[in-house]
Amino acid sequence: MKNSKRDLLHRMEVEDDLGIKRGAKKRFVVPNKVYILIKIILIAAIPAVYFLCSPLLILVVLAYFGLIVITRNIEKNFNLGLKKDLRIRLPKADSLLCLLLVIITAVGVAVSSVSMTQKGSMFEGFDDSQLEEVVDEGTFSSSDFVWMQVWAKVKDVGTLMTGTRYLFQEQRGFGGFGEPPEGFSPPSGTDMPDLSELLEDMPFSVMFESVVKAVDTGILLVICICGLASIRKFKKLTK
Repeated sequence: MKNSKRDLLHRMEVEDDLGIKRGAKKRFVVPNKVYILIKIILIAAIPAVYFLCSPLLILVVLAYFGLIVITRNIEKNFNLGLKKDLRIRLPKADSLLCLLLVIITAVGVAVSSVSMTQKGSMFEGFDDSQLEEVVDEGTFSSSDFVWMQVWAKVKDVGTLMTGTRYLFQEQRGFGGFGEPPEGFSPPSGTDMPDLSELLEDMPFSVMFESVVKAVDTGILLVICICGLASIRKFKKLTK
């Protein structure tokens, strides 16, 4: 009896030295094929939602970030009972980039909201549909404008500040740089304005939002690339 206890203690000491966990229960994990399918769907959803209904981008990105929980569970299940030098690390860079994207968007919306208080036009940030609503209804109360400004910022969060698009059609905000209206022609006898002067007169918020839009769009592209690469690496590690 004493020898069996001594052997048990010795085995436990060896397991501790090797970094092997005892008594760890196998946690519920998503099957590998299901995990890969979910990831492929989320990767494909990013460009689809970006072009078809950009205000839903925030939901796709948050769902993609939530995938890190499933990834960690699969990783822990693989490493159950293995020594530290034999444990594998599944790629999570794409999910972490989703978190970074949300943080950049939150900071961008906050800075844009602060700078909006310094703008002269209370229509700044409105898209075409909101301007048409104001003109048609003739509502010019301050409460209505505050609500529209708040709604514009909510859409900025939803689109991750990449612009509002529905079915490949982008809604440009008031004062944006879109195509000139049909039938427009510059006044005769006048020179085209200097581009450097236009950039100097451009509001800080417009330049800032343009930079954030480019950065967020680039991160979305990187997330898709990293996601595809992580699927390939996941297949290699789980063979």
